[in-house]
Amino acid sequence: MDGATERANRSIRQMFQALIKPDQRNWVEKSPLIKFVINASIGNAMGLAPFEINYGYMPTMMKEMRAMERTPQGVKIFAQNALKNMILVHNALIKDRIFQQKYADKK
Repeated sequence: MDGATERANRSIRQMFQALIKPDQRNWVEKSPLIKFVINASIGNAMGLAPFEINYGYMPTMMKEMRAMERTPQGVKIFAQNALKNMILVHNALIKDRIFQQKYADKK
C-alpha cells in the first residue's frame, strides 16, 4: 500500500478503538457514525470534505433542539450519545493528525 492509504487505515482503526467496547459487540452500530465523521472531515490537499466535494455542502447531523420544545427522552439520550461519540472520534482524528505531523516533520 502507499503511505496515504496506510495513514487512512490507521485513522479508521483509531476511531474504532476509541468507540468500540472491549467485547467488540457494538462495532456494527458505530460504523455509520465513523463513516459520517470521515466524510465530514476536511482533507489537507484541497481543504474540502468528501461531502462538500460530492454534494456541495457540509451536512449537519442533527438540528438544534430547543429547550422550550417537548422532546422525547429517547431522542435526548440518542442526541447526547451521538454528540459524545462524535467528540471521541474527532479527538481520535486530531491525535492521529498530530502523530502524522510529528512523523512528517522528522523526515
